[in-house]
Amino acid sequence: MLDAEPWIQCFPAAASPTTPWTVLFFPHSGGSAGSYQHLAAQLADMARTACVQYPGRAERQGEPLFADVHALADQMAEVLARVREGGPVIFFGHSLGAVVAYEVVRRMPDQRQIVLVVSGHPAPSRIRLPALDSVSERSEDPDEPLIDLIRSLGGADTELLGHPVLRRMFLPVIRGDLMAHSSYHPEADSAVSCPVVALMGAMDPLTNSADVQAWGQHTSLSLRVHRLPGGHFFTNEHTEEVADILRRIMATDLKTPRVRS
Repeated sequence: MLDAEPWIQCFPAAASPTTPWTVLFFPHSGGSAGSYQHLAAQLADMARTACVQYPGRAERQGEPLFADVHALADQMAEVLARVREGGPVIFFGHSLGAVVAYEVVRRMPDQRQIVLVVSGHPAPSRIRLPALDSVSERSEDPDEPLIDLIRSLGGADTELLGHPVLRRMFLPVIRGDLMAHSSYHPEADSAVSCPVVALMGAMDPLTNSADVQAWGQHTSLSLRVHRLPGGHFFTNEHTEEVADILRRIMATDLKTPRVRS
């Protein structure tokens, strides 16, 4: 099992999993390890589960926020090189977490037992993020564009905006994450050598079918795309369906040849 505090937080298992799989979650902008407890619980019977804890939040609140996705991926790859045990692993990343997971997988010297699951994110070559550096002419509040974006996407974090103290703690974190995300650019012709499974919400304003299908350009193996109902945070609305997709991945023999689809 992965054990690398403070970088990785392991979720407690109610019973011994029935497969050798591990699922490692990479959070969205503003997210923390706690954001994936519910989804992890859905998989407790089949896998060991853990979540990356980015610096600057939760118990790492006193640390500087990360400003560069590539530098973060370098650090995570070093951590995993020290603690990763044998056995197959799903790297699951949602939104920002999708490109962080992708870059970490790229740095893994042996990707034969990895499946990359990218959720709510266009292919790295198709990223188009909303600008956050413009302030609404109708408001003197510099946080308004960011707040409008958060509300438009929904998700559990939206509830924090109604609490002044939590809002002051939360907004700098998500702003830092989004700034790091917006400055991210993949290396030319970058790709992974493991299967990729892409999940998208049918009503997600940040993705479309063409941009998600373009993940196929970033893997030398197979791409499978699953379209689910909901917006950007369809993973919260349809947790059981997402868990079922992950279970089907874990029921597949990674030694079986895969065909791109």
